Amino acid sequence: MTALLLISAAVLIALGSGLLYLASANQRLLSNVLPSRLFASSGLLLLALALTLLLQYSGTGSAVFILMTAVMFMWTVPPMLIAYSRYKREGQR
Repeated sequence: MTALLLISAAVLIALGSGLLYLASANQRLLSNVLPSRLFASSGLLLLALALTLLLQYSGTGSAVFILMTAVMFMWTVPPMLIAYSRYKREGQR
């Protein structure tokens, strides 16, 4: 049961962070303009649901720390991977 709770929270964190990243004007994943208000509100809702799940697993401070750490990871690693893949693609031309 605990594993399902944590896996669900991790999926919600990944989706919520991804939607918040896509809501940013500086996102480099897609070239077209996306509805930022819809993506931002959906991402925040998913992160709030993830926090609710994490609060069932641990205390308040720990749950917020886990959430913020995971969000920072999701906002750091994928943009670097996107930039690296674009660099490799342009280098092959």
